[in-house]
Amino acid sequence: MHRLMNPMRIPCAVFRSLPGALAAVSLGVTGCLIQGNYSAKVTTADGVQIDVPLSREPVVVDDGTVSVKKFLFQPLPMDKGKGLALAFMLEFKQGAKPVAIQVDDISDTPILSVHTDNAPALSNKNMWSAGTPPRGSADDLVKWIMTLENTVKAYRFTVRLADGTTHVLRYPIFAPAPMKAYMRAQLGV
Repeated sequence: MHRLMNPMRIPCAVFRSLPGALAAVSLGVTGCLIQGNYSAKVTTADGVQIDVPLSREPVVVDDGTVSVKKFLFQPLPMDKGKGLALAFMLEFKQGAKPVAIQVDDISDTPILSVHTDNAPALSNKNMWSAGTPPRGSADDLVKWIMTLENTVKAYRFTVRLADGTTHVLRYPIFAPAPMKAYMRAQLGV
């Protein structure tokens, strides 16, 4: 006749199972709260290593004086079909006055100039915004959307202020393949 063992008669059995039970309960409770943050390290064309978040969360690039608030890819009509325009917005801390802003694509060599503003004007909320004209899919700034795999892009904002200081911010973008397929569809290519 088989007798069931009573774990209370064997005190060490209780102590052996307790850590496993506590671990299972703690994982069950916190499992919904834990979210992985993944990023890739890439070296830009200007030789700087940056982290590129591999998520859909907005990227925060801020040096305490200047911050990149938005960077957008916008499909816009052109003479023949649609093109992709790049639009960006920077915010300046109170009192910071930019005298020149240069935006470059530093993803690969050669470094490509995206936009230059030698007389930037700020809004009453200390914001600067600008954009490029739409560019066709064969343009050097846009042709990366024609590749089928994931792409990492990096853009450098060089801001010269009236006080003589220069601020350089590098803005990383992870463009997954499905997003690029959607962009191609919007452009009709």
